[in-house]
Amino acid sequence: MFVFYLLAVWVHMLTIAVWIGAMFFQDPRSQRLPSRMVEKMHGVGWSAQAVVWTTGLFMLHYRGISPGRLFSSEFIATGWGRAMWVKLGLVLLMAVFQVIAGHKGMLPGYLLAIFSIVGISVLLVRPFFL
Repeated sequence: MFVFYLLAVWVHMLTIAVWIGAMFFQDPRSQRLPSRMVEKMHGVGWSAQAVVWTTGLFMLHYRGISPGRLFSSEFIATGWGRAMWVKLGLVLLMAVFQVIAGHKGMLPGYLLAIFSIVGISVLLVRPFFL
């Protein structure tokens, strides 16, 4: 099971890297193969969200955090739980932004949310909140 957890962590991180990279470097006018592939998929946002949510839920399950525990007041009262909910809130905000704005230009607030999520994620895997 630990091997699947490590695989989920790597897939989670690589998906985030591809997603952020596509937002920064995707050029619809480019004729390079990666740009053409991303354009045919209409961006990587929805695919990335599906992978990130799936791997994220698996990683929470591996750590013993069920959906019931995730919504419990005891979990939210911990520093780790609050950080997790800030991260989830930002991810949900990004999903809403993607529904509303789609592939339009990146907004500075969107980038701030992305880098906040990455920063909080680093804090969650470090023993900072223990």
